Amino acid sequence: MNRSIFWVGLMVIPTVSAMPPNPFQQHISPCEKLTEQLAAWVLQGVISSPTASTALMLSSQGIGQRIKVDKELFPDVRIENVGVGYVVARVNPACKPSSYRWEIKGKTYAMDAGISSGVDSASLLPGR
Repeated sequence: MNRSIFWVGLMVIPTVSAMPPNPFQQHISPCEKLTEQLAAWVLQGVISSPTASTALMLSSQGIGQRIKVDKELFPDVRIENVGVGYVVARVNPACKPSSYRWEIKGKTYAMDAGISSGVDSASLLPGR
Protein backbone atom coordinates (compact mmCIF):
# COMPACT_ATOMS: atom_id res chain seq x y z
CA MET A 1 0.00 0.00 0.00
CA ASN A 2 2.82 2.42 0.90
CA ARG A 3 4.52 1.78 -2.42
CA SER A 4 1.41 2.67 -4.40
CA ILE A 5 1.07 5.99 -2.52
CA PHE A 6 4.74 6.68 -3.22
CA TRP A 7 4.29 6.07 -6.97
CA VAL A 8 1.15 8.18 -7.14
CA GLY A 9 3.06 10.99 -5.40
CA LEU A 10 5.88 10.72 -7.93
CA MET A 11 3.38 10.99 -10.78
CA VAL A 12 1.54 14.00 -9.31
CA ILE A 13 4.58 16.18 -8.39
CA PRO A 14 5.88 16.70 -11.97
CA THR A 15 2.34 17.47 -13.16
CA VAL A 16 1.87 20.19 -10.54
CA SER A 17 5.28 21.76 -11.22
CA ALA A 18 4.59 21.82 -14.99
CA MET A 19 1.39 23.84 -14.60
CA PRO A 20 1.49 27.35 -16.12
CA PRO A 21 1.46 30.39 -13.80
CA ASN A 22 -1.86 31.88 -12.76
CA PRO A 23 -3.10 33.93 -15.76
CA PHE A 24 -5.09 36.24 -13.47
CA GLN A 25 -2.06 37.22 -11.40
CA GLN A 26 -0.10 40.17 -12.78
CA HIS A 27 3.46 39.29 -13.81
CA ILE A 28 6.05 41.55 -12.15
CA SER A 29 9.60 41.55 -13.51
CA PRO A 30 12.51 41.34 -11.05
CA CYS A 31 13.44 44.96 -11.85
CA GLU A 32 9.90 46.18 -11.15
CA LYS A 33 9.91 44.27 -7.87
CA LEU A 34 13.26 45.84 -6.97
CA THR A 35 11.92 49.33 -7.71
CA GLU A 36 8.89 48.65 -5.51
CA GLN A 37 11.19 47.56 -2.67
CA LEU A 38 13.28 50.72 -3.04
CA ALA A 39 10.20 52.97 -3.16
CA ALA A 40 9.15 51.56 0.22
CA TRP A 41 12.28 53.04 1.87
CA VAL A 42 12.05 56.62 3.18
CA LEU A 43 14.91 59.08 3.60
CA GLN A 44 14.54 60.79 6.98
CA GLY A 45 17.67 62.94 6.97
CA VAL A 46 21.41 63.17 6.34
CA ILE A 47 24.16 63.92 8.85
CA SER A 48 27.25 65.35 7.15
CA SER A 49 30.79 65.82 8.36
CA PRO A 50 33.92 66.92 6.50
CA THR A 51 34.97 63.27 6.05
CA ALA A 52 31.71 61.38 5.42
CA SER A 53 27.93 61.58 5.36
CA THR A 54 25.43 59.22 6.96
CA ALA A 55 21.77 59.01 5.96
CA LEU A 56 18.97 58.05 8.29
CA MET A 57 16.40 55.94 6.44
CA LEU A 58 13.33 53.94 7.35
CA SER A 59 13.18 50.46 5.83
CA SER A 60 10.00 49.05 4.33
CA GLN A 61 9.30 47.48 7.76
CA GLY A 62 9.57 50.89 9.45
CA ILE A 63 12.94 50.18 11.06
CA GLY A 64 15.41 53.08 11.18
CA GLN A 65 18.85 52.42 9.70
CA ARG A 66 22.07 54.36 9.25
CA ILE A 67 23.13 54.29 5.62
CA LYS A 68 26.68 54.99 4.40
CA VAL A 69 28.44 54.80 1.04
CA ASP A 70 29.19 51.19 -0.07
CA LYS A 71 26.57 49.68 2.24
CA GLU A 72 24.60 46.88 0.61
CA LEU A 73 20.94 47.67 1.24
CA PHE A 74 19.93 44.22 0.00
CA PRO A 75 21.13 41.97 -2.87
CA ASP A 76 21.71 43.93 -6.11
CA VAL A 77 21.45 47.31 -4.32
CA ARG A 78 24.56 49.15 -3.08
CA ILE A 79 24.66 52.74 -1.79
CA GLU A 80 26.76 54.81 -4.18
CA ASN A 81 26.47 58.34 -2.78
CA VAL A 82 25.17 60.12 0.32
CA GLY A 83 24.97 63.89 0.07
CA VAL A 84 23.16 66.83 1.62
CA GLY A 85 19.50 65.88 1.29
CA TYR A 86 19.86 62.85 -0.99
CA VAL A 87 20.98 59.22 -1.25
CA VAL A 88 21.81 57.38 -4.50
CA ALA A 89 21.84 53.59 -4.77
CA ARG A 90 23.32 51.56 -7.64
CA VAL A 91 21.02 48.69 -8.60
CA ASN A 92 21.41 45.58 -10.71
CA PRO A 93 22.99 46.69 -14.04
CA ALA A 94 20.39 44.66 -15.96
CA CYS A 95 17.67 47.01 -14.68
CA LYS A 96 16.96 50.36 -16.29
CA PRO A 97 17.49 52.86 -14.78
CA SER A 98 20.56 51.44 -13.09
CA SER A 99 20.36 53.72 -10.07
CA TYR A 100 17.73 54.95 -7.62
CA ARG A 101 17.65 58.28 -5.79
CA TRP A 102 15.88 59.40 -2.62
CA GLU A 103 15.65 63.13 -1.92
CA ILE A 104 14.41 65.37 0.82
CA LYS A 105 12.35 68.09 -0.83
CA GLY A 106 12.09 71.51 0.72
CA LYS A 107 14.28 72.78 3.54
CA THR A 108 17.81 71.50 4.09
CA TYR A 109 18.13 71.48 7.85
CA ALA A 110 16.11 69.32 10.25
CA MET A 111 15.23 72.30 12.43
CA ASP A 112 13.42 73.94 9.50
CA ALA A 113 9.65 73.54 9.76
CA GLY A 114 8.86 72.49 6.17
CA ILE A 115 10.84 69.26 6.07
CA SER A 116 8.08 66.95 7.34
CA SER A 117 5.92 67.53 4.26
CA GLY A 118 8.64 67.10 1.69
CA VAL A 119 10.07 63.58 1.84
CA ASP A 120 9.96 61.99 -1.62
CA SER A 121 11.60 59.23 -3.60
CA ALA A 122 12.26 59.33 -7.30
CA SER A 123 14.00 57.34 -9.99
CA LEU A 124 17.24 58.63 -11.45
CA LEU A 125 17.93 58.13 -15.12
CA PRO A 126 21.38 56.75 -16.00
CA GLY A 127 23.99 59.41 -16.64
CA ARG A 128 22.38 62.07 -14.45
